[in-house]
Amino acid sequence: MEGRLQTVSGTVEFIWETDRELLVNLEPDRPGAPHTFEVGGGLRQRLADTLAEGDKVEIDFVAISHEVIDPDSGPSDSLRPDVRDVRVVRRR
Repeated sequence: MEGRLQTVSGTVEFIWETDRELLVNLEPDRPGAPHTFEVGGGLRQRLADTLAEGDKVEIDFVAISHEVIDPDSGPSDSLRPDVRDVRVVRRR
């Protein structure tokens, strides 16, 4: 089950790049907002050479449920952001 489309804005603090995805960590404008996002597929390809640390961005996402397995307490359900779009609002 998917939730509603949400948008978070903030400043890119860190980008980790792999062959399949970008891991983007934000300092969100709103305290408590999601701050870590995995960006894959065509969106990753579009952003790979254009997104930089210090850029101000808006990220559209839908919260989806997924299972987390904790070695001490076992499986539990959690939510993670499924990124739909990333827009650079201001370059650093």
